[in-house]
Amino acid sequence: MALVEQLEASFRQAWLLLYSQGIGEGYISALQQFIQAGIDAYHLGYSLVALNLELLAHQGSEADPLGLPGEETQIRTIWLTLVYMTLCYLEGIDLPTSTLPEAEGLQELVVGVVEAYRAGYSLERLKLELVLETGGSQRPVGEAAILNQWMRLVFLTLELSQAQET
Repeated sequence: MALVEQLEASFRQAWLLLYSQGIGEGYISALQQFIQAGIDAYHLGYSLVALNLELLAHQGSEADPLGLPGEETQIRTIWLTLVYMTLCYLEGIDLPTSTLPEAEGLQELVVGVVEAYRAGYSLERLKLELVLETGGSQRPVGEAAILNQWMRLVFLTLELSQAQET
């Protein structure tokens, strides 16, 4: 399966499982497949822009006649951006620039999560730490879920990239 098709299939599977079953083993497995495909693309030298263009070109093709709705395309772009930003930060190179409105916040998130990971934090501990830092004030449910999803993506990217190094 071509890299673009692998990214697309694993994204769709993760997205479907997230919405049909919530966070569970199936979702985590599909998310890891998506992240691994993103790591592979990064190591093959695909730029983030080129990879997103390839994915957009794949949509509507004979291989993918249905395409993705705009919101899902944006979410896939954010997920790939998080994978790339994490890998760039680990290698000490400039984080990729992005036209996403969330780009600056994504960079801050990646740096914070990577540093917490290096300090031995688990994902659950980091979530708790964020609650304590905000003085226990509640984020809107949707915002908290998105933040947790993005932190999970960065953590899994770190775990998968570390596993490849050993």
